[in-house]
Amino acid sequence: MTSSKNHDFNHCLSVQPRNKCPAISQATQELALELLALVNDDSTQAMGIIKQIMYYNPDKSLDWYCEQAIKKLNRQNYCIAS
Repeated sequence: MTSSKNHDFNHCLSVQPRNKCPAISQATQELALELLALVNDDSTQAMGIIKQIMYYNPDKSLDWYCEQAIKKLNRQNYCIAS
């Protein structure tokens, strides 16, 4: 079931607005897996974070979106732990 979620998440990430996307790189896949791990494999939550970041920054790369989502989650986890 988890591999199906990962496949669905990776497919969703490959669809960026207003841009034709190349195939997802190995680095992007690794970032997506890291993001999924941070949200306990909840692809809906991960996509929600990505979509919010894409809304405010529409012309960035997929890697950038994943990196920003990971940073956001790490900041939130840091604040919770403090």
